Amino acid sequence: MKNVVRVRTSFFLLFCGLNILPVSLCRCASPVDLQPQELSVKLKVGYAVRAVDVDADGKLDIAIVDSRRVLWLKNPTWSEHVIYSTPDAKFDNVCFAPHDINGDGRVDFALGADWQFGNSDSGGTIGWLEHTDDGPWTYHPIATEPTTHRMNWMDTGGRPQLIVAPLKGRGSRPPGFDQVGIRLLAFEPGANPAEGAWNRRLLTDALHVMHNFDVTDIDDDGRLDLVTASYEGATWVKLDDSGGVTLRQLGSGQEEPAPKRGASEIRHGRLAGGRSYLATVEPWHGDKIVVYVAPDTWQTNSALWSRSVIDDQLAWGHAVACANLDDDADQELIIGVRDDQNQQYRRGLRIYDPVDAGNGQWKRQIVDPGAVAIEDLTVADLDGDGDTDIIAVGRATHNAKIYWNRLIK
Repeated sequence: MKNVVRVRTSFFLLFCGLNILPVSLCRCASPVDLQPQELSVKLKVGYAVRAVDVDADGKLDIAIVDSRRVLWLKNPTWSEHVIYSTPDAKFDNVCFAPHDINGDGRVDFALGADWQFGNSDSGGTIGWLEHTDDGPWTYHPIATEPTTHRMNWMDTGGRPQLIVAPLKGRGSRPPGFDQVGIRLLAFEPGANPAEGAWNRRLLTDALHVMHNFDVTDIDDDGRLDLVTASYEGATWVKLDDSGGVTLRQLGSGQEEPAPKRGASEIRHGRLAGGRSYLATVEPWHGDKIVVYVAPDTWQTNSALWSRSVIDDQLAWGHAVACANLDDDADQELIIGVRDDQNQQYRRGLRIYDPVDAGNGQWKRQIVDPGAVAIEDLTVADLDGDGDTDIIAVGRATHNAKIYWNRLIK
């Protein structure tokens, strides 16, 4: 590492005492110094969190989708501002994606709501919240798609598109929900997105039970693509200039019968030298942290990326990010664990630092165990000090925390 990281005694002891992974990783090097701050917000379910400058003051705020509210916390006081509330709604909000949708210079939010986990036949609303100066933001409907679950904006040649992934295929049934593929959709706003219909395109329906996806330039060609986590494992969804879509499986996922199959979360990270890795939670709603490392010639052959299970001491992983936390040459893997396995391996935040990623060796740091039943997390430099902080929101704990990175430069 290029820099020295200050070690707080409590984190250091916790890191060395609990680092007993299936892979031999207990090299008690300095963990990242993360100092937790509990925020005053009280959530029912913190489904999604993003760092975004909501009030255009040059500081990143924290925006959260709660079950029946959308709200933001102003940096640096973290005062709460509710911009959308549906207290009488029968079903929950579930996902959102910030973007200046109408081009007025202010951030708006695309919103997925009417979340019904068990209903693959109806429900699932896709809309957007228009930024207003005072009072609640204005909601505009776009479409419906049963089990709408994740969304992100993707810029393809200067044309921003809203990519929407439902969890299950329309009309699919338990126990596997694998009879029908999900409809991965792209929505493009018109000149007047509040009034005109949005252009809608089906990207693929060949994947099943898609829990999440990442927007990233995985092949370094200057264009954004998707990597998805589904029953098919980790899949690269490449969009070309003419609108064509090509699918290629990169990671196998857990190869067991549905529903204990595939992958559940996914993010694209970089190792020293620029080598790519994909981090997943496996299987669907799974209990394993898995890393796939790209081989040298992956773009010119069809071989799957090597799969390493780097942690199986958890009940349910539910959030993934990749970011450089310690200013070395690698991006660390950041995992949110939603549920306790037992009193030793609890819900909360975990950091994995690559030691020899090609051979599945990562060192683990368990941070603030039990404090946040992490449903979602995001990373950002909230205080402008040049390092990456972590924001986590909970389900069973109904809370939100900032983990301030105290990297010594």
